[in-house]
Amino acid sequence: MAFDCNYYIACPFNAFMAPLGLLVISLTLVYIFSEVCRHFNIPRVVGQIFVGILLGAFAKQLVFSSESLSTFSNLADVGIILLFFFTGFEVNLKEFQKHFRNSIGISILNTAIPFIAGTGLSLYLGYGLVEAIIIGICLSVSSTAVSIDFLEEFGMLKSRIGNIIVTAGAVDDFLELIFISIIVTFLQVSIGESPLQSLFIGMLAFIGTAVIIRFLLLPFVLGVIQKEHSSAGLFMIALVLTMAMATFSDYLGLGSLIGALIAGVIVRHSIIIERHRRPWEAHEISKTIHTVSFGFLVPIFFVWVGLNTDLGSIFAKPILSFAFAAIAIAGTVIGTALAVSWERGKWSDGILVGWGVTAKGDVELVVASLALKNGLISTEIFSALIFMAFSTTVIAPIVFRNLIKGKLALRA
Repeated sequence: MAFDCNYYIACPFNAFMAPLGLLVISLTLVYIFSEVCRHFNIPRVVGQIFVGILLGAFAKQLVFSSESLSTFSNLADVGIILLFFFTGFEVNLKEFQKHFRNSIGISILNTAIPFIAGTGLSLYLGYGLVEAIIIGICLSVSSTAVSIDFLEEFGMLKSRIGNIIVTAGAVDDFLELIFISIIVTFLQVSIGESPLQSLFIGMLAFIGTAVIIRFLLLPFVLGVIQKEHSSAGLFMIALVLTMAMATFSDYLGLGSLIGALIAGVIVRHSIIIERHRRPWEAHEISKTIHTVSFGFLVPIFFVWVGLNTDLGSIFAKPILSFAFAAIAIAGTVIGTALAVSWERGKWSDGILVGWGVTAKGDVELVVASLALKNGLISTEIFSALIFMAFSTTVIAPIVFRNLIKGKLALRA
């Protein structure tokens, strides 16, 4: 048998062009760019989306087959479910009840102003009602996780400003949970998958099932696992519950994301809050699921977002992209500052808090991706929304950091 040099050269190349090989390349680039972002105190999600944009701009047509894109899409779907699980997981109902009165004004204004402005601008530009509402939602939702990173970096998590941001974030999370659930249901109706009557019946069935799981099934299962002292069992229960509720809500026509949201709330308040006397359980569950999600599946989702971003659309209509970013930033900052001033706080504190809750980069990308997959928004709008999320997530930490340094300098 003759030695075929081309065969041995082509085989490694073909292997890396296969879905598994492209996954290896993507995760390697994600790690490198995430570490670069971390070095410059920029949220890692920026690097993850940037990897997808680079691959989409320079390699998508050359190396990504339909099979590879399908693999990325399927993994991204799981990443979306786990991302929404953590959105529900972050909702602290006790903190929400404790600080509701002080934070409701901030939450309403910093959400309503960019939502109204974004929806109004979209309607003025001639987009349909569904597109306008989706745009408004994406411009108004904030990322509490990014805000907490700011505060931890400066040791301000327990400060007065930190408490305002964190408690406002707790209320934001709860309102966003309701808001996003309504929008996801609205999208299902717009897609035409389920009539309103079926959705209403599905909601009742899902609520009843969630109550049964929360108060009957989970206590029994946890009692059995508790005897085994198995952290792996607790992790498996949390994961199975999330996937099962996502599947069930999708079957009822509500969409899988609502099930994932509610699963996050149930896991937090059933497994962690009620069993706080054994903190290792809470630590193991949150740490393990967080590692699996944000170390693998969620970054794949953000890479998929970048892959579907059309740089040509951004450069073709830069004014639209900059307008979305300006509304998201100005609406959030001004809305927060007005609310803080209304509560007899300082305008400067309101501006600081506003920048602390401005960053995007999680839930709104899921909403935009869901809308794109179902043909409710164009690639042009999707790309402009990605630019908005990308720019706010980069700009907000820088401005917040400089404002904090300015305050510290004045005190010195």
